[in-house]
Amino acid sequence: MKFRTEPSFEREFSRLPREHRHLFLAMLYGHLLPALAAGAHRGMTPWPKRLRVHKLTNSDVYSMTWSFASPDGRATFHFEKDDDGEPMLVWGRIGNHSIYE
Repeated sequence: MKFRTEPSFEREFSRLPREHRHLFLAMLYGHLLPALAAGAHRGMTPWPKRLRVHKLTNSDVYSMTWSFASPDGRATFHFEKDDDGEPMLVWGRIGNHSIYE
């Protein structure tokens, strides 16, 4: 699946400690991308429980928890259509629980 990042995501990702960036990328490749390939974003299969993916209230933005302990890792994303009309993942924010404020 294609993706793009918002400037806020890029800025926040670059501020994460190296270890936290590695944890996020491990979750991305190990859990989220396989779920997307299986159609979780289309309701064809459930999201992995360990990611706690859910829609934010009154929004098309999804939240996911990529780490429950230290660090408290959260990220937000939504879907748009690419130029071919296919779903594209758009990363919005990344960090800890404070990204929801």
